[in-house]
Amino acid sequence: MASIAARPTRREQRREETIREIQVLAMQQVAADGPDAVSLNAIARTMAMSPAAIYRYFDSRDALLADLVVTYYDALADALQAATGEWEKPVDQLVALARATRRWALDNPNPYRLIFHTSSGSGQDLAPERTIPASSRSMDVMLGVLAGVASTASDGGASGRDNERLDAQLRAWAARSRLPDLPTRVLELGLICWTRLHGVVSLELGHHLASTGIDPALLYEAEIHMLIREAAGADPR
Repeated sequence: MASIAARPTRREQRREETIREIQVLAMQQVAADGPDAVSLNAIARTMAMSPAAIYRYFDSRDALLADLVVTYYDALADALQAATGEWEKPVDQLVALARATRRWALDNPNPYRLIFHTSSGSGQDLAPERTIPASSRSMDVMLGVLAGVASTASDGGASGRDNERLDAQLRAWAARSRLPDLPTRVLELGLICWTRLHGVVSLELGHHLASTGIDPALLYEAEIHMLIREAAGADPR
């Protein structure tokens, strides 16, 4: 017989509600002036709490920022997993993953900017033992999809290049990020896909494409199909 999870106590519920309120106020500060503007004391004043009381929830500003980074990286990874899980063919999964990435960014512009446009989301400055695994989740999904796409290539996904220095750096990056053991060609495709998709999305969020008169959605779709051709040798769609 399956065990029934215990319902949280009223005190636990209030604590969770308070944490969520702190996170919302912190993101308002991030949206207005960037991560450096996050202030626990200012949040405490807004919530009519004593400065000491708020430290029962987060012991520092960096702890709060790290919590936000992990929360939003997890949300992005969940969205990508849900999108790719609806398809069987790797190429369809790659298209779904790319579209879900842009959709999540446009639906959550401030969280997206926090994790991709600031050093707070880099995994280097804030609680790397928490932020690096969280940031690696979406890359893990992407690499799994790309491995499937590359396996359909007539050359088996071979890169046709010989770059020992890059291969060594790719392997070191994968180990440091706790990513799966994959051929360096797939790791390379992962970084190429990551930089190019997020490059277009970041330009769109910053309104840098407006002056071109080109629909960002159409440009993004073109980028998706270019990535498919690079991963599989030909665009089968």
